[in-house]
Amino acid sequence: MPTSTQSIRDIVKQYPSSARVFHRFDIDLCLQADLSLEGACHELQLSVDQVLEKLTDSEAQERGGMTSDPATLSLARLVQHIVRIHHLCVRQELPRLAEMAMKLAATRGDRAPELTKVAELIEQLRGEMYTHIQKEEQVLFPFISQMDQESIIAYPPSHACFRSVTHPIFMMEQEHESAHHIVAELIRLTNHFEPPSWACATHIALFSGLREFEADLKQHVHLENDVLFPRAVQLEAELKVRS
Repeated sequence: MPTSTQSIRDIVKQYPSSARVFHRFDIDLCLQADLSLEGACHELQLSVDQVLEKLTDSEAQERGGMTSDPATLSLARLVQHIVRIHHLCVRQELPRLAEMAMKLAATRGDRAPELTKVAELIEQLRGEMYTHIQKEEQVLFPFISQMDQESIIAYPPSHACFRSVTHPIFMMEQEHESAHHIVAELIRLTNHFEPPSWACATHIALFSGLREFEADLKQHVHLENDVLFPRAVQLEAELKVRS
């Protein structure tokens, strides 16, 4: 676990999830990188014990992970899981990563010109993913949940703006592919999210955050493309036969 005598830089290197905690407490990963946690807290008049508690909680959550297989959930529960876990990750992480990337591009772009493109790609990904999850939450997911919860009584929902669930699913899968291409380019530009030896704490935190986001996005897309969508198509077909 992190200690109060460790530098901010060392804590971020050892515990990538700490960057999110430092961001919430306004601890600057560049300007205060070489300070001990105690020193940084003293400058900002923060409680060292409170920050350490949040760091410990964050690390415990990282190690805990998911205890059950979301693929075994009902369609309605799976939709809730995707929104609560993966859509929340998009909303929380992409703005944080975009902010760090823009800051790095401005301060380290002369030494690492690729950071400018990295910042542009993250901003593009944020825009596309925000639009994507809104369409899912406002149109597709309610349709799937209603089919699952009310069965034949709910088919077809009167508010649906499409004739078959396959139509919006095809669009969502295309948008997943676009996100995949953006992330693949980020991986190429960052040498698989490996920061250079001279990287500051913000640089390290950005690449660690991108690595974590990429892993979450893989699980996010897997649950939708390989579990939720095929089961929704199958359920719709069964309901059509019964109606």
